[in-house]
Amino acid sequence: MRAWLEIEMDNLLFNIDKIRKKVENREIMAVVKANSYGFGAKETVRYLSEHGVKKFAVACLDEALELRELKLPVEILILGVIFLDEIDIADRNDIQITVGNWDQIEYIKKNNLKVGVHIKIDTGMGRLGFLPEEGERVVEYCLANNINIVGIYSHLSDADGFNRESDNYTETQIKKFQIFEKYKDRVKYIHILNSGGILRFNHELSGNLVRAGICMYGMIANYRVPELKRVFCVKTKILSIRTVEEDSFISYGRKYTLHKGETYATIGVGYADGIKKEFSNRSYVIIENEKCPIIGEICMDMCMVKIPDSIKDKVQIETEVIVVRDDIIEEINVEHKCSWDILTGIGRRVYRVYKENGKPYLITR
Repeated sequence: MRAWLEIEMDNLLFNIDKIRKKVENREIMAVVKANSYGFGAKETVRYLSEHGVKKFAVACLDEALELRELKLPVEILILGVIFLDEIDIADRNDIQITVGNWDQIEYIKKNNLKVGVHIKIDTGMGRLGFLPEEGERVVEYCLANNINIVGIYSHLSDADGFNRESDNYTETQIKKFQIFEKYKDRVKYIHILNSGGILRFNHELSGNLVRAGICMYGMIANYRVPELKRVFCVKTKILSIRTVEEDSFISYGRKYTLHKGETYATIGVGYADGIKKEFSNRSYVIIENEKCPIIGEICMDMCMVKIPDSIKDKVQIETEVIVVRDDIIEEINVEHKCSWDILTGIGRRVYRVYKENGKPYLITR
């Protein structure tokens, strides 16, 4: 294989168990939108459902229908607001939907649909949903008109901000949402905690279900979580090795110069595989346990890395290279770093290698 993403599924389960203990009696909904953050939604759902996770969240109807192809007895929630002509499809396929406007409610009522709905409350994200005061009226209206409310939820916008101002804002969001706790005996799920909320605000009175996203993979924002295990690693191989005989420019635009006698390698991944262009001259890969800086502009299909003298005699063509891992993400020096962006950007031609107890059991794209 030219490039592949290894996913340690038993480590994923370890993390789920850690999350389960942290949130105590709350249920877990695994967020598997965007192809499970690039790790493969179908296999993630299949594997987790076999190990006790029975609730999953996606972003849109297409993602939900893809999971329904698995024919598993699981609950699926669409987190995005879908259009009216999609509500009937969700109803027929036992897919729960997010309700964020009155048009949806009236459509469901008019057509006597039994689709399960989660009322979205905007406590400060500013993206979708009803403000808390209107949200109460919405819930009361739906209960009075036999609309099938399965859940009420909100979303924390800065739970992983790691500063006092961010924490105060998150606590304010949670406090605003607490008015919906009074519906816990009439509505199945009340939920606001996302990954940042799970790891940092799970002590708050905040519903009976949590939505675990990137924390399943051992991270919060752009940082590793010490008590969780590493789940993912993108790898490739060395395609070429060269020691320059004179000072030489490397890659497009002549933005990096190697000096006479220095050694570099060309490796088999580029920005089409998810190694962001902005990582040029700002990140590194790991070869033979050594950090090797990316040099020059990252190309579409390849990039170049400097080989330290300490490992120059150890590397050769086809030597394995670690390209993306949680520790590398943590240390990448770019202005607008986003672990979600990095992971969901891993390209489709990168194979997904699912491992259990250190051994591959499924290789797919």
